[in-house]
Amino acid sequence: MWGVVDRTHYQVLGVRPSAPTPEIRRAYRALAYRLHPDRQAGTTPAEQRLAERRMREVNAAWTTLSDPLKRADYDRSLARTSSATSSAGSTSTATTTAASPAPSGEWWDSDDPDAALARARSSQLDPDEPELSGAQFWLLRRGPIVIMVIVGLVIFVASAYAGRGATDPTATSAPPAVVAESNCVKLMPNNMAYTVSCEGGFDARIVREEPDVRACMDEGLGYAVVGSRSVCLDEE
Repeated sequence: MWGVVDRTHYQVLGVRPSAPTPEIRRAYRALAYRLHPDRQAGTTPAEQRLAERRMREVNAAWTTLSDPLKRADYDRSLARTSSATSSAGSTSTATTTAASPAPSGEWWDSDDPDAALARARSSQLDPDEPELSGAQFWLLRRGPIVIMVIVGLVIFVASAYAGRGATDPTATSAPPAVVAESNCVKLMPNNMAYTVSCEGGFDARIVREEPDVRACMDEGLGYAVVGSRSVCLDEE
């Protein structure tokens, strides 16, 4: 038998007593998802205990209300309880008040843990302080972690760009414009070169096209690959 202060299975799932099974199923799945242990990471031990208790209530409610026979028996029990309460008349109020168990002092032992938790949080706030919204409450609890992650990402990206600038010889200055059909070249690593104007800064002049590097070296000339050509260079 369910006492007067107990919540019904319908109240636990937050549905109407006349709700059809699909509506009850949706309510159960939503609560089971929200109360699942994987969703409680970062919460306090007290909040985790509350979630475990609520999960047991939700599972018990679904087990009863999902079965047509069990639900019918349960509805009849609720009807009998309601009838007995109504027939008590004006004396039932005093009896109920005297028989109501004294609160244990812990919000998770209340008959309505969600409401008790809200009252407990409200009692700790300054009465002149505006009520926090859900988003503000989330930022207060998760904000420092989010800020640390963002700062870490900024430092990582900045370090990556700084390292690239220190190792890439072309990162600090753009190369001169390439000039076609020029005999002057700008040297690059790995014996590569590209033609530039002879009127500006250049590293060497092309002496001749020579596929054999040894011939250039025998004459004391430099050697480089310019485009698809192998050439000897006179480095000035």
